[in-house]
Amino acid sequence: MSEVEITIRQAIPQDAAELLRFWQVEVVSCDLLETDDFSADIPEEMMARELADIYESANNYLLVALADKELIGYLRIAAPDGYQRSHVGELGIIIARAFRHQGLGQILMDEALTWVAEASSLKRVELYVQKRNLPAQKLYHQFDFVTEGELPQSFRSKDGELLTTILMARLF
Repeated sequence: MSEVEITIRQAIPQDAAELLRFWQVEVVSCDLLETDDFSADIPEEMMARELADIYESANNYLLVALADKELIGYLRIAAPDGYQRSHVGELGIIIARAFRHQGLGQILMDEALTWVAEASSLKRVELYVQKRNLPAQKLYHQFDFVTEGELPQSFRSKDGELLTTILMARLF
């Protein structure tokens, strides 16, 4: 069996089709993320424009992880444009099932948080994680995120169970 080459880089418009494929296969089916099924149905051209906007943005960042040419994960930091909250980014990350628990999340987190510290105008990065998602919480704690509070019944699982999410954040 040949070695798979893993590449981590910033997303570009040419990643649109692969990102949409990944969204359909990994994101929509994942019960640990807040998603809307319609997000995976946007046209490729629209996704490409969104990726171009993210690439050019000073306070938004999207990293992709590729195994050879197949997208196997991504990390997004999204911040609004408005003055009052443009210094706050919200982090989201997902790794393909077959590549979880192999250190890829740590690599993406390290790369993204280095960008925050060295190249962005962000002063705070926050995220929401389900209380039952202990591996994700462990990862975030490794990168100095602190728990700021619990939000009971703030997420509905695909089977209808109301779950608690945790707000975590890191200041820069």
